[in-house]
Amino acid sequence: MVRSLVASFVVLAAGVRAPAALELAVVVGTDSPIEAVDLDELRDLYLRRQRLWPGGMSAVPVNLPADDPLRRSFSRRILGRAPNELVGYWNRRYFEGIRPPLVLQSGRAVCAYLATEPGAVGYVPTDAVDRESCRVVRMIGE
Repeated sequence: MVRSLVASFVVLAAGVRAPAALELAVVVGTDSPIEAVDLDELRDLYLRRQRLWPGGMSAVPVNLPADDPLRRSFSRRILGRAPNELVGYWNRRYFEGIRPPLVLQSGRAVCAYLATEPGAVGYVPTDAVDRESCRVVRMIGE
């Protein structure tokens, strides 16, 4: 009896999967001169340690709201911390005159902003890439 219960549990558990990590696209505007970005550079841009692109153009990182699942995924994967764990970091940086990345409300808003700001970089769900206004410079998946 116990053996059959354990076997049933194993079969049921095997069919249950943890939610997959969200895949996201790192994007820039279609007119941006930025062709690619590596993970270390992306981390430095979003922590505002690097504020210029290699050609000298101002870098403008764009975030989604702190409670957005994609933002939480991006923060954990790229910055190594959840958005709420960065509050102290940003408080210290603010007193150094450095502001956190701009926050926009949706992937659509991110793409629209990127179309107007050549130095901007953002991230959106892969299915939300608006090819009219932005282009992918890096994919981040599992």
